[in-house]
Amino acid sequence: MTEQKEPELPGFLAHPDRTDKILFTALILMGIWSLALIPLRAWLLSHPLIYTLAVGGYTSAVVSGANASVGNGIWWVYLLCSVIGAVKFMPIYWAMGRKWGMEFIDMSLQYMPRAHRFFQRAVKSESTRMYAGTLAFIPLGYLPGPVPNTVVNAVAGLLKIRFWIMLVVNVLSILAVNGLFMWLGYTYGDRVLEVVEVVNRYLLWITLGLVGLMVFRAWRQNRRKAKA
Repeated sequence: MTEQKEPELPGFLAHPDRTDKILFTALILMGIWSLALIPLRAWLLSHPLIYTLAVGGYTSAVVSGANASVGNGIWWVYLLCSVIGAVKFMPIYWAMGRKWGMEFIDMSLQYMPRAHRFFQRAVKSESTRMYAGTLAFIPLGYLPGPVPNTVVNAVAGLLKIRFWIMLVVNVLSILAVNGLFMWLGYTYGDRVLEVVEVVNRYLLWITLGLVGLMVFRAWRQNRRKAKA
C-alpha cells in the first residue's frame, strides 16, 4: 500500500523571510476583518457611510445611493468613501503577487480551475495581450460574478505591472461600477430602502445561524478526525 504524499507548503510558508511574515500577517488580519463584518451586515445596512468605508462593494453603493435619494447623505461623499473601502486592501494583494508569485495564485485558485488556467497562461505568455487582459479583468472583479479582484491584483503584481497603474485602474473601475450601482439605488431609492428594512429585520439572525452551522460542522469534522 503506497502512502499518499502530503501537499508541499508554498515556499513563503515553508521558509518565510521578514516580508513574507508581514504579508502573511496582513492576509490573516484581512480574513479576520471579513469574518468580523459578517454579523455586522444588518447594522451596516442602516449606516451607509460606515458601510461604504468598511466594505466599499456594489451593495454598499446601492444602499448609499438609496439613502442619498431621500436626503440622508451626499451621493459624491458616499462614492468617494466606497472607493476607499473597495481599494483599501488592493496594495497588499499586489505586493503578495509581486513577492510570492505563482505559488500564491495556485493557493488562491485551487478550487477555481478555469480561472486558474487563465492566469497560468497569462503568467507564462507574458504577452502584451495578456497584460491588457489582466487589466481588463479589474472592473469585472468589482461586479457580481466569479472574477476575484484580489487575485487579479495579485497577478498584476506577479506580472510586474506598475503599482500606480494598478491603483489608477482600480480606482477608475470602482468609480464606474459603484457609480452605476449608486445611480440605481438613487433612482429606486424608496423601494431599495423598503427591501433594506426587511433584510435588516432578519439578516442578523440568519447570519448568526449560518456562523453557528459553520462552527458546528467544523467541530464535527474535527471530532471525526480525532476518532479515526
